Amino acid sequence: MPDSESFKRISDSPEVEQSPAMQRFLKSMKIGYIEWHDGIGYDLDALQEMTAEECKEIEALLISRKDCDWRDVEGLAALNTPFTIQALRDCLNSHNLDSRLFAVRFLKEMGIEDRIEEVVIRTLPETRLGIGMSFALNLIERYPSEPLRHLVLRCALNGHEDIRVHCAAMALYLYGKTKSIDDSYKGMVFDFHSKWYPNRMKSFVDLCRQVGVDPQIVLK
Repeated sequence: MPDSESFKRISDSPEVEQSPAMQRFLKSMKIGYIEWHDGIGYDLDALQEMTAEECKEIEALLISRKDCDWRDVEGLAALNTPFTIQALRDCLNSHNLDSRLFAVRFLKEMGIEDRIEEVVIRTLPETRLGIGMSFALNLIERYPSEPLRHLVLRCALNGHEDIRVHCAAMALYLYGKTKSIDDSYKGMVFDFHSKWYPNRMKSFVDLCRQVGVDPQIVLK
């Protein structure tokens, strides 16, 4: 399967005549600061205009890059072939947390399989600010369940310092204590910034009582 050198050959080779659609798609894969900052994906509309042979080339390219970027996973879902679906399943164990979370989202949305709860429970504790956190919390907001609500409570206590406040805020929202997530960012949630575990434990117990959950059950 193609690697980064294959991408360079496909996109730069003058020997292969490419359709305008394929040229557009390959150009969209060159991510600059604006694309990165604004979360702009690849030109998926171009896939609909490519020849069957070109789609196979892009399929192989995206499969080879499935652990690189969430945009590659989005492209695999858009192609929706047996090979790309298998690649999405493979991404559920990706070292790239963004790829993993996008794959489980698309598998759910495409009606193929629902492993949201399993994958998010495994993944959220690994996330950091800018490394999967927002994608994981978005999935929890979209597909809340009691195990996932317990998860954000646990991560408010035990998660990486990057995510604890955000998990506490999400817990308040999921349990109906605030009207929006933005409204949750006040007061006690900032106590979870504390590096001192006993302080966080006190805040955790207070948070559990506020949302009506037994803290011992959450920590089981």
